[in-house]
Amino acid sequence: MRLTSFLCGLAAATLLVTPAAAEWQTVQSDGKARAVYQDGRYEVWIHCRRGAGMELWLRDLTLSGNEFPGVASLMMWVTLPDGRTDRWPVRVVQEGPGVSGPLVVSGQNLELFRNASRFELDSPQTRRTFLAGDMRGTGAARLAFLERCGI
Repeated sequence: MRLTSFLCGLAAATLLVTPAAAEWQTVQSDGKARAVYQDGRYEVWIHCRRGAGMELWLRDLTLSGNEFPGVASLMMWVTLPDGRTDRWPVRVVQEGPGVSGPLVVSGQNLELFRNASRFELDSPQTRRTFLAGDMRGTGAARLAFLERCGI
């Protein structure tokens, strides 16, 4: 009986500390919004400020940034459930443990972002994939970009 109780308690504790699957989180305030995806070593922000457009920022959470030398651009691949794929090229510069650059998007791109099922973020120069995952949570981000930034 004690062993059974112990094992049930251990299983419950394991479920409490097991991280949930990564999904996009939206943070917004007056005139600003950002969608954040974090998984493993990297975090990506797609953010806007009213009147300033959008920007993509990829950060190395180890704070070393040693994967970014030679990275002059990133490519975000956004895939819809039916298999269609949109690509978002971003010219970037290194800023400490991350790279960032302006993200040129249209209403159509953002609707694809909202309805997509998967994404991948890689560097064409180094052929390294930094992040890949599903697009849960992007509907809220799309609404925040529209409401807070007019994009």
